Amino acid sequence: MELIDEIKLTYTPAQVEVFFNIPEEYKFIIVTKGRRFGATRGAAHAFIEWALEGKHLLWGDTIHSNIDRYFERYFIPILKHLPKHITWNYQKKEKKLNIGPFDGYIDFRSADRPENWEGFGYDVIFLNEAGIILKNKYLYANSVLPMLLDNERSRLIAIGVPKGKILKDKAEHPFYTLYKTAKSGAPGYKLLEFSSYDNPLLSKEEIAELEKEINRMSPGMVEQEIYGHFVDNVAGTLWSAEYFKYVSEVKGLRRIVIGVDPSGSASGDEVGIVAAGIDERGFLFVLSDLSGHYTPLQWGNIVVNLYRQLQADVVVVEKNFGGDMVKSNIHTIDRAVRLKEVFASRAKQIRAEPVVALYEQGNVFHKSGLLNLENEMLSWVPGLGASPNRIDALVWAVTELMSKKTEFEVI
Repeated sequence: MELIDEIKLTYTPAQVEVFFNIPEEYKFIIVTKGRRFGATRGAAHAFIEWALEGKHLLWGDTIHSNIDRYFERYFIPILKHLPKHITWNYQKKEKKLNIGPFDGYIDFRSADRPENWEGFGYDVIFLNEAGIILKNKYLYANSVLPMLLDNERSRLIAIGVPKGKILKDKAEHPFYTLYKTAKSGAPGYKLLEFSSYDNPLLSKEEIAELEKEINRMSPGMVEQEIYGHFVDNVAGTLWSAEYFKYVSEVKGLRRIVIGVDPSGSASGDEVGIVAAGIDERGFLFVLSDLSGHYTPLQWGNIVVNLYRQLQADVVVVEKNFGGDMVKSNIHTIDRAVRLKEVFASRAKQIRAEPVVALYEQGNVFHKSGLLNLENEMLSWVPGLGASPNRIDALVWAVTELMSKKTEFEVI
């Protein structure tokens, strides 16, 4: 198609295999993958291409805020450079993209608002991070599957990092059920399996570093998160990916706290340095993660500079390791920094659980660029692996911000 060639949409070989090289007889395309495979970018390009051909499409995602984020990141750069005779219109409230010239459109829906999943006649239904979306058995059985049956030509592309074989209620995970069905060679089902290393846009060194980091926190998670395999006994993580909500900018914070979890040396554990704030409504925002391997002088300077940059109210420092050295390390650089020393008398999991609850309730937002922190949150299993220093710093900061009872508004 000349128009598609003119737009110059690009795909990796794996993305071509997923979105374009599947014979028509397959109605269910099940794709397991490792993190950072590139599925979202590839799907965005494919959806624009299909919409230009006049297809009716449904994009399913994990949480509502991800849709706007992905639209800005992956759709807008292409749409802005379409030929002038191609019209498009994105209705942000309805989450619908209309695109010419052949009446194609894309509806966007999220698993955290299952009541909005409605429609019929879709040519393709795409589930981005199906391992998370399909935790909702009702959503698949009562919304997705009936829509597939409405159109005999309709096709499901369910792609995601596996998130376990069994749900919390001990029922089999629907994504695992689809995987097994496709693995068995059932008619109409096609299975594709990829790892993080199948994305040629990322260096092998970058993926290896991510694998190393996940292995440090929880060795059992590597097969799942990097190689895209369904595995047993990877349970007990406190955070789930669907808990993360994102904002591009933060304004009107009434308090900002920097949490610090020190380390004994630059060659030891990382020093956790995480900043967070709270607004007048009681919502929390994770602003920065500068954690890393530092000498005491290095991390002291980083904390002081961050304190000044954010005009923070207080630095909360765990004093279990180092005692008075931790306080003097910061005050040697700047005695004006307000410090609060805390002692970890309870287990990490017990300290973290109230913070996890805030995430689960949708009361915490992340600024973009916190991938290392989020990787640690998704990988840490209490009692296993290395100490979660970034999480510790986050927990200290959020706990301090929530030290007074806060009533949340609904947004």
